[in-house]
Amino acid sequence: MVITSGGVTYKNEPWHRECFTCTHCQKSLAGERFTSRDEKPFCAECFGELFAKRCTACNKPITGIGGTKFISFEDRHWHNDCFFCASCRTSLVGRGFITDQEDIICPECAKQKLM
Repeated sequence: MVITSGGVTYKNEPWHRECFTCTHCQKSLAGERFTSRDEKPFCAECFGELFAKRCTACNKPITGIGGTKFISFEDRHWHNDCFFCASCRTSLVGRGFITDQEDIICPECAKQKLM
């Protein structure tokens, strides 16, 4: 069918607005935030659920879409808002930290544990 108006261009190809949909959920992507993987378009929600790293603290996807900031250490990842000391709950963003088995703690709490 010929696109006469209201089309969408993706990867230099024309699409009907109603045909340009998320590969997973089929939601229309025209005018929506989306990303792609393996040349296939996905809505932000499906991409997060299917492919994104998960926050160690809250287990929600870390997509980076919309400027989301996150911290990575070894094989673990946190949203900035979820990266805090396991003992005193102080934010560790931009601060040093110590690992205590699976926990991440601030230097002050680490000193108290040694006493």
